[in-house]
Amino acid sequence: MNHTSRLTQAVIDLDALVKNYQYIDNLARDSNTIAVIKADGYGHDASKVARALSTQVKLFAVGFIDEALALRSDGIDNTVLILEGPFKESDFEIAIENNFSLMLHSDYQIKWLSAMNPEFSGDVWLKVDTGMNRLGFHVDQIDNIMSQLTDKQRNKLVLCSHFSTAEQINSTKPVEQLAKLKQLVSQYGCKFSMANSAGILNWPNSHGDHTRLGLALYGISPVAENPLSQPLIPVMTLQADIIAIHTVKVGEYVGYGDTWQAQRETKLATVAIGYADGYPRNAKSGTPVFINGQIAPLVGRVSMDMITVDITDLNDIFIGNTVELWGKNISIDIVAQNSDTINYELLTRVSKRVPKVIAG
Repeated sequence: MNHTSRLTQAVIDLDALVKNYQYIDNLARDSNTIAVIKADGYGHDASKVARALSTQVKLFAVGFIDEALALRSDGIDNTVLILEGPFKESDFEIAIENNFSLMLHSDYQIKWLSAMNPEFSGDVWLKVDTGMNRLGFHVDQIDNIMSQLTDKQRNKLVLCSHFSTAEQINSTKPVEQLAKLKQLVSQYGCKFSMANSAGILNWPNSHGDHTRLGLALYGISPVAENPLSQPLIPVMTLQADIIAIHTVKVGEYVGYGDTWQAQRETKLATVAIGYADGYPRNAKSGTPVFINGQIAPLVGRVSMDMITVDITDLNDIFIGNTVELWGKNISIDIVAQNSDTINYELLTRVSKRVPKVIAG
């Protein structure tokens, strides 16, 4: 039986999603803009995101093949790029059957590819390590890797690398990384992909044949120093309801560990969301929430299912009012800063017990 009593939910604005995609895609109009929907669409529900973009996006990207198969199960038939490539030799067969492109980054994957008979007919991408030092073949290995590919595989090949400091506009490393990749592109006459969201915005020379749009797709800018001509629109609004209101006296403590003490008579609202829902446990007292057009600060520690906020100075606040934890009125960046983490983590930590509902 499906029943929803608690009104804690993540509201997903698919219209905003589409507008963000169209805006960023126009910034790199000579490239194919890939929509990255790994980690369940950065916590936004990958299938809902893919369905909203399916007529505009030629290629989606996910982390591993399980995520791609989940899209197929939900009726998404666009081509999907598997960013971490095959984890098993049998993944090549699955890729052919389901129109998945595979990113190869290690020798064992090349051996699996070479052992296929008949040869793998899907699209192959090679991950080149230009300085991230996480995944990929060293630049000096590419000639050897190329010799192990068939003519058909080389003709469709895309060389890919990943910036480590693209969000830092004054960094010289992105220029160095791009130069390494472009040298290989020139040498082998391949297509290439370098730019993630920050690369699209900060490093236009990196746009190449394919860009990989991740965080910015969801309405959050990965760069602070590059003001956009059109503001991105947050796609997710995390919200919950007030379930209790009470007053504490001067000197009383609030929450586990007695970390916050009332310095005045304080009116508190208890909100039905906590760290089990993905709201960060280490959010500090003072982290803002939005209620009825007003800002209230978090007080005390975040519990598993609840938080408390100070509404002493607010007007017309009642049980049942909706509280925005982040979204269009409270920047997720502010919450992340107050929680010693990053916006990516907050988005992807929203738990399964929080329903994803479509705005409107």
